[in-house]
Amino acid sequence: MMLPGTGGTPNVQRLILRAGIARGYHVIGLPYRNETTVADYCIGISDVNCTGNVRREIITGADTSGQIVVDSTNSIFGRLTRTLGYLNTTYPTEGWGRFLAGGAVDWSVVTVAGHSQGSGHAAYMGKLYSLDRLVMFSGPSDIGTGNGASAAWLSLPNITPASRQYGFTHTADELVPYALVLNNWGLIGLGSFGVPVSVDGASPPYGNSRQLTTSAAYNPSAPNAITYPYHLATVLDTFVPLTAQRAPVYSHVWEYLAFP
Repeated sequence: MMLPGTGGTPNVQRLILRAGIARGYHVIGLPYRNETTVADYCIGISDVNCTGNVRREIITGADTSGQIVVDSTNSIFGRLTRTLGYLNTTYPTEGWGRFLAGGAVDWSVVTVAGHSQGSGHAAYMGKLYSLDRLVMFSGPSDIGTGNGASAAWLSLPNITPASRQYGFTHTADELVPYALVLNNWGLIGLGSFGVPVSVDGASPPYGNSRQLTTSAAYNPSAPNAITYPYHLATVLDTFVPLTAQRAPVYSHVWEYLAFP
């Protein structure tokens, strides 16, 4: 499952979804309540758990935050459950039922990946469920209140072991500073599996690192008016750099991270 960033929809991340399909994976790009950044919900809120509580409500539909209202039907959990049920019923020979157990999502066989806001939801889901794999693109960016320190939820115990969690970011990310994302990955535990490794000019398995970086230029054909092109360039179709053959430069990176 791939979760887009703030205001994003799955149709702007088709390249990475198609990369998973080409590798034989069942792939879902899931829309969810992402019209506002998590940070914006917590402006002026002194509770150090604000961003974590917002994320938990978006993910589960439980009433954990007074800043947002998301019911269970429209939570990430609810939408994924209904999507899998529909696909299993409509296409019974395609194997979608293997991701359900007793009518609920069997998280142990699910990879959750996300970009930007979606990366934070993916990371928080690693605190709630034992996922098969977890991938964070260009995030998470959550900070605490007042002093700019990382958000409290990042230090919660992992249910998905850090050994099954991965991150990929651009060193020139204009929205999520490189130092911040490395610090947040460190709190999650990714640093236990090696230092950040640049994928530029390199090949998998990138020293088996869980922290991958790039400094490559974004696609020169991308719209000039976009404020954060490097933030988007890790997965958004319009900004991902392409080879001379028009293939995504990060194809092998995506395979290492999400589709091994």
